Amino acid sequence: MNSTAVTPMTVLQHPYRVTAPGGKLHLLIMNASDGLPAAFALMGTNARDKIAVRISGGCKGMNAEDKAEMLDYFAHAFDGYGGVVWSGATRQFKEEAVDPMVTDVPGVIAAFNPGCVALGTLPRVDLLSLQGDSRLVLDQYGTGPNPSMSGILIVQNGPDGKLDWDGDLNAAFGIMENWRQYANFQKLGFIGWNGGPITYNEVVRSAKLGYLTTVVQGSGRAADEIASAIQTGNSTLGGKILEGSINVVPRENPQQLRDLLIANGFLRQ
Repeated sequence: MNSTAVTPMTVLQHPYRVTAPGGKLHLLIMNASDGLPAAFALMGTNARDKIAVRISGGCKGMNAEDKAEMLDYFAHAFDGYGGVVWSGATRQFKEEAVDPMVTDVPGVIAAFNPGCVALGTLPRVDLLSLQGDSRLVLDQYGTGPNPSMSGILIVQNGPDGKLDWDGDLNAAFGIMENWRQYANFQKLGFIGWNGGPITYNEVVRSAKLGYLTTVVQGSGRAADEIASAIQTGNSTLGGKILEGSINVVPRENPQQLRDLLIANGFLRQ
């Protein structure tokens, strides 16, 4: 990493503070039935390199130490990265502190790598509200938007409707395709960590689209199920065919993910 004085966990010391470059987080809202907002896609073109990697998953079954190790894992693997890194755009809290999730990974990577742009998407699953000292809250559990990202796209089902937690995925993949077709993004990637059915569907969708698709074995749940199926030669999982190429890297060795990214042109040596 570029700094030895700051660790991935210390990047998350201030749970509500905007840590995106310039201290500003742009929020855009779109209806799921509308066209993709060009203003959000253009944020990605501010990255040094025309490369994008989306990271998906969850942290179910992981303790605080596991989550800290997850942040270290991605910080090491992406050291020197200068493209777009993005994910879901939520932040979880526990006792007024950050409860690290996969959605915190893009902000951590961007904090250590000038030229990297962290973005996120999320579906509106409930009415948005301001609580406490004007803190934006997304649902009844106190989930907030992730303030480590330069931009967040909120996808809604009209002014009065609600979406499920996968309601932003068509927009997310649509933006990836826009970057490839109209912004000359040369490399697109996808990494699955832990996660459930939504992550599983994203991995399969990414592989079908030809992205550099990877799951981290040992991270749990969907990622481990997919890794096991691939290693045993099982092409069908959960009634769905695992079409396309899917790479498997071990959780205990972030260098293998790093080597994969270097070999495929996502990182400069």
